[in-house]
Amino acid sequence: MKHLSIALASALFSSFAFAQSYQSISTLEYADYDSNFDELLLNSKYYFDSKEVLGPLDQFEYINKATNVYGTVIDNDVFGSYSAGGEYFFDSFMIGASYGYFDYDNGGDSDSNSLSVGYLVNDDLLFKVDRVDYEHLDAIYFFSGQYNHALNATDYIGFTAKFDDEFDYREVSAKYFKDLQHGNYLTVHASFIDFEAGDSYWQLGSSYYFSKATSAFVQFDEEDNYGFGAKHFFTTNFAVEAGYFNNWDDSDADTYYLKATAQF
Repeated sequence: MKHLSIALASALFSSFAFAQSYQSISTLEYADYDSNFDELLLNSKYYFDSKEVLGPLDQFEYINKATNVYGTVIDNDVFGSYSAGGEYFFDSFMIGASYGYFDYDNGGDSDSNSLSVGYLVNDDLLFKVDRVDYEHLDAIYFFSGQYNHALNATDYIGFTAKFDDEFDYREVSAKYFKDLQHGNYLTVHASFIDFEAGDSYWQLGSSYYFSKATSAFVQFDEEDNYGFGAKHFFTTNFAVEAGYFNNWDDSDADTYYLKATAQF
């Protein structure tokens, strides 16, 4: 009986030890656009509840339900900007707000702000309304819904639909997460945007995980842009990602980026 208790305690400890979770995610990214335009981006997000990974160290549940605050700073050869915001979940409701400021190098500046209200029908269905106010423009209301369809204990297909108050902007996206077993995972994501003016745009991408710490991705879109790259967690807290983007019709449009991530 004593040996059985020790074995059960050991198994329980092991399950907790490998259930990795985080509360803060920060990234620092440098991008070089065609060797004559570069950009530095710093982004950080803090969750007031732990976010448990789904296996890979950068994959979490499709619908976020944790209160959070976030901020972003961007500096490039065209403008500098910063933004901050947050989301607060209570009972089945969510409220959010954000503010962004742009300072253009050729003179002038602008800002924007948003307010959000959401209702969580259940853990797999969220409806939300966003009011976005850009300086010198009328406020725009966006209506969206997110649905998570669980395929089994690990796999899911997530759907998001979004449109504005005049139905001039329509967007749908989906993400598929698959545990391939033996430490390998796969994600596939797609999005489609349609404008009242008649233009439309689609994008498709996928990531393959060789392990919980190492992955490679590829993506392409309607405009003949394509990209690929890889990411590796050297520890459970630090990762480095590198990628390359270009266009099939303009091979001189090279873009390289290097990103460092810290998760705690």
